[in-house]
Amino acid sequence: MRGNDNQSRQPVDATITMSRDASSNPVVNVPTINGPVGMELHAIDDPVSNPLALLVAASGAIDSRSTSNTPISNIESAHEVPSSSLTSIGKYFHHQSEHASLGLQLSRESLRSGLEALLAPSGSDHRCTEYFRLPGDGPPRDIGPDLDPVELGLVSIEEANYLFPIYFLRLHPVNGILDPKLHTVEYVRSQSALLFTWMLALTAQFDHRSAAIAKRLRLHGEKLSRHVHTFGFKSVEIVQGYYISLLSATPARTLSEERSWLYTMHAFGVAAELGLDQPPPLSCPPTEHDIQSQTHLERLARNRERTWLRILLWERANSGASGRINNIPETDLTRNIERWWMHQLADSTDKHTVAFILLRRHLALLHAEIQRQTLIPHPNLHWVRDLIDAILEPWRKTWIDTIALSSGLLPDVHLHHVFLHNRLWTLSFALQASILNKHDLNVIREDCFKAAVHCCEIAVRDLQRNGEPLYCMLAPTWAMISYAAILALKLIPYMPQTRPECEIELLALLAQVAIQLERAGTTPPHRFGIAALLGQQLLMILQTRAAGLAFKTPMTETNHDHSNSSAQIISNPLSEHPSNVSGTTGMPMDTHIHNSLLSPYDCSLPTTAMWTDDDVVGDGFADIFREIFGPSFSEVF
Repeated sequence: MRGNDNQSRQPVDATITMSRDASSNPVVNVPTINGPVGMELHAIDDPVSNPLALLVAASGAIDSRSTSNTPISNIESAHEVPSSSLTSIGKYFHHQSEHASLGLQLSRESLRSGLEALLAPSGSDHRCTEYFRLPGDGPPRDIGPDLDPVELGLVSIEEANYLFPIYFLRLHPVNGILDPKLHTVEYVRSQSALLFTWMLALTAQFDHRSAAIAKRLRLHGEKLSRHVHTFGFKSVEIVQGYYISLLSATPARTLSEERSWLYTMHAFGVAAELGLDQPPPLSCPPTEHDIQSQTHLERLARNRERTWLRILLWERANSGASGRINNIPETDLTRNIERWWMHQLADSTDKHTVAFILLRRHLALLHAEIQRQTLIPHPNLHWVRDLIDAILEPWRKTWIDTIALSSGLLPDVHLHHVFLHNRLWTLSFALQASILNKHDLNVIREDCFKAAVHCCEIAVRDLQRNGEPLYCMLAPTWAMISYAAILALKLIPYMPQTRPECEIELLALLAQVAIQLERAGTTPPHRFGIAALLGQQLLMILQTRAAGLAFKTPMTETNHDHSNSSAQIISNPLSEHPSNVSGTTGMPMDTHIHNSLLSPYDCSLPTTAMWTDDDVVGDGFADIFREIFGPSFSEVF
C-alpha cells in the first residue's frame, strides 16, 4: 500500500511543517507562506534548547547558500572548501605549540587525528544526509487512491456530503475536536484518509439510513488505523482521526483484538511530536493579498490548539483511570485557558473543552489535598465529601448550575455526567486510602454509595427523557455509568441497617441502567457500541445477584415491620453489616478488603463481580474497563 504514498502527497497546511518541540523532543515548526517549506529555516532563532531540532537545523546548513546566526553555518560547505584552505588550517594547527585557548586536556595526537578526519576527502554515501534532510512538502500523508474510501468505492462523494452535516449535528457536540468551518468534505479528504473515513464511519453508524455502508466504512477505518500506525504517518488530522475513533467506535470482536490503548498512546505521541502543545510559529508579515488568508491561518492555529487540548484530556483521563494522576501541564495555552473559548474564531464546543481542562485542574488539587489529609484525624466524619464539594463548588456553579442543568443540550448533559463521575471517582480514591489506613471507612463507604446511586439515577433519568440524542455520548461516559452501578452493588452490603427491599430496589435501578446502556449501544439497530457491551454484561451480573438474593430471601416474607427487621436480617445475609459478620465464605472480613468488587458475604457476587467464570459472564468485565481506561485500571481498587 505504501508504494503510492509518495505519489499522492499534498502540501501541508499553508504555514507549518513537522519538527520537534523542546518539551517533547521533537521539532520546531518552521514557518513559510510563499515558498517551499524549510526555505526560511534561519528566519527564526535557532532551537538551542531543543537537541533534536538543533541537529536538524545544523544539518540544513550543509547545503545552505545563506548565512545563519548558527556558528556552524558560517563555515562553507565541506564539499566546496578549496584544498588550499584545508591545507592552511592544517599548517596553522601544526605551528601552534599549545592549545590552551580552550583548556583542553586531550593529547596533541588525539586532536591531530581529528583534524585529519576533517581534512580527509568526503565520501558521497552518507546516510545522515538523508536522515537529517529537511522536509520538502512535509511528511507523507495518509492520502491517495489506495487509501481514500471514495476512490476505493466504499462510499460515494454524494454520501460523504450527506453524512458530514450529520456528523457536526450529532457527534461533534461531544467530540469537540474539529472546526465545522474548516473541516469540509474537500479539506478533510485532502488531508487524511484516516480522519475522513472515521468521520463517515461513525456518522453512518448513528444514521438510520446508512446501514448499508456503515460496516464497510468501519472495517476500512480499522484497517487505516493499523496502516497509519505501522507506517508512522504524522499529522494533526491523524491525531483527530484516532481521537474520534477511540471515543465512539464499535468495540473489537474480542478483547485480545482491542487496540484502543495502543492507539491512545500513539495519537498522544504524534501530537507531542508535532509540537501541538507549543504556540504555532510566527508567520511572515502578510502582504495585502495575504490579508484574506490570515483568518485561515488563525483558524489552523486554533485547530492545532484544540487538537492538543482534547487529546491531552483524553490521555489524562486514561492515566487517572489507571491510578496515575497527572496534572495538566502548564504552558502558555493552558495558563490562559479561561478565555480561550471566547476567541472570535472559537467553536461552540470550545467552552466545554475549557470546562474539562479547569475541572481536571481542580481534580488534581483534590487528589493532592486528600492524600495530605488522609492520616489526619477529622471531627467531621464526612470530611472527604465536604472537601470535594467545597473545592468543586466554584466550577459547578459556573459550568453546571448556569449552563448544563438549564439547557438540556447534549454537550451540557454530557458535561454534567462527567462532573458526577469525577466526583464519584475522587470519592473512590479516598475510599481506597481509607481501606488501607482504616480511617473513617464506613462513612466514606456510605458517601461513595450515595454518589454511585445518584450517578445511576441521573443516567436513567436523562436517557429515558432524551433518548437517542444522548446515544452518541463518549465511550468513557458509558464505562463510568457502568462503573457506578458496579460500585453501588459492591457497597450496599456495607450500608447500616440495610433491608432486603433496599437491595431489591437497587437491583431494579441497576437493571434499568443496564437496559438503557444496551439500548444506547444498539440504536440504530445496525450499530453495536461499547454501551451495549457494558449493558449486557451488567444485566448478566445483576441476574446472578438477584438469583442469590431470591435464594436467601423467602418469597413469603412480606412483613416490613421494623420490629421484625432482625429476623429479616438473619434470613438475608446480604443485609448484614460487614462489621458483624465474617461472610458466607467462612473467611475473615478483611481477607477481601482490598478487592472493591469482591463481596465476602454473597456467594454469588465473587463470581459475577470478579468476572472469572467464562460460562457466566464472558471474556471479563474488568478487562473491558482496563482496555477503555488503560492497562492498570484494576490498580485503582
